[in-house]
Amino acid sequence: MKKFSEVNLVLSGGAAKGIAHIGVLKALEEIGVKVKRISGASAGAIVSTFYSAGYSPDEMLSLLKEINWFKLFRFKAPIYGLIGWDKAYKFLESKLGDLKIEELQIPAYICATDLYTGRPIYFNQGELIPILLGSCSIPGIFQPVKYKDFLLVDGGIVNNLPVEPFQNTQEPTICVDVLPISEDRNIKNVVHILLRSFFLAVRSSSEKRKEFCNLVIVPDLREFSSFDVKKAQRIVQRGYEKTLETFNWFELL
Repeated sequence: MKKFSEVNLVLSGGAAKGIAHIGVLKALEEIGVKVKRISGASAGAIVSTFYSAGYSPDEMLSLLKEINWFKLFRFKAPIYGLIGWDKAYKFLESKLGDLKIEELQIPAYICATDLYTGRPIYFNQGELIPILLGSCSIPGIFQPVKYKDFLLVDGGIVNNLPVEPFQNTQEPTICVDVLPISEDRNIKNVVHILLRSFFLAVRSSSEKRKEFCNLVIVPDLREFSSFDVKKAQRIVQRGYEKTLETFNWFELL
């Protein structure tokens, strides 16, 4: 385990499946692996941010269970997206204050896509909350976030496994992919269709980046949908178990 005493950690997007990242962090802490730097897109960016801000895995899970998800998002006239960020912004502000990314306890990179240029931006400084919301703004569902000269949407569009910030670092890089291709027959409405189509499209951006990862953790989340926030405890457990299993396998090599 000495080889992985300090690591860079990359967390993919995946909506509710991203909750598994909390279990990954819990397992890494237990086996003595320190996260020196962290990056994430979308749901992975949320977990990255809260962990870098000092929240423990248990505190993040408790917070998830307390959230009233129906009150957190405000549906609006679908000019730029079905859901606005006003209430989510206030919630994040109540938990994270007015922190800037460079003020986080662990150096963090938040991947968002600039809709103007079509390029991924790896933010490691700047206003935390608008950049974080931009990283989660799935086009057509959530309203894009205007930040400085950018119009930010979900980072997973062009890079759902943002390993690039760590390509020139000495520490090994662990990548966690919570969005492997799987069959999903629980498609009930237009939001489900948009999400499913989006996640199928972002898969290719993850696969080609895994070659830059020293270790890849892929929790088995096939039985969960992108909306299963009420199953947070079980999803966290899957991330936790898969991390321990992956490290045990690695030790046998």
